[in-house]
Amino acid sequence: MRIVVKAILVTIFYLAYVPVNCAQTSKEVGSLFLSGKVVNEKKRGLEAKIYIYKGGDIIDEFQTTRIGKFDYEMPMQDSVALVIYAEGYVSKTLIITTKIHPARQSKDHLFPFFMDLHPIGRVPAHIDLERPVGRIKYFGGQFVYDNKFTEESNEDLKEFIKERKRLKVRTIDD
Repeated sequence: MRIVVKAILVTIFYLAYVPVNCAQTSKEVGSLFLSGKVVNEKKRGLEAKIYIYKGGDIIDEFQTTRIGKFDYEMPMQDSVALVIYAEGYVSKTLIITTKIHPARQSKDHLFPFFMDLHPIGRVPAHIDLERPVGRIKYFGGQFVYDNKFTEESNEDLKEFIKERKRLKVRTIDD
């Protein structure tokens, strides 16, 4: 009798529990919606180009509005570098990781932010994936800036900007 009851309970468990969990793992649920605005050193909106890199390859690129606003939807369980570039300004790179436990992946997340760009003077700067200024990660049920990483990166960026402003452009006469 005990064996029959146990077999019935195990059967009910597999019929009710397993199909639900299999359906959840095969269906992609949740995204991170980035809602940003690029501003200049005077905190005014700045038109810029956004590049999304995975590894060393560009997987997406788009233009902000004239006042610097943009939106980007990113799937969960991914990691990319978001590069903000405007002619005449130091580019900035954010590392974004949406890798979270699948149990927490049941909803969409929103991450609004501002990104300020600083002029570079007369020496042009290129896109630099090796110098990220911030990292966005999942912590405590939401996506947040990694404060320690961001503080250290911003100190390095300030030093980089000072060095760029001290450089002089020389012309070579033939």
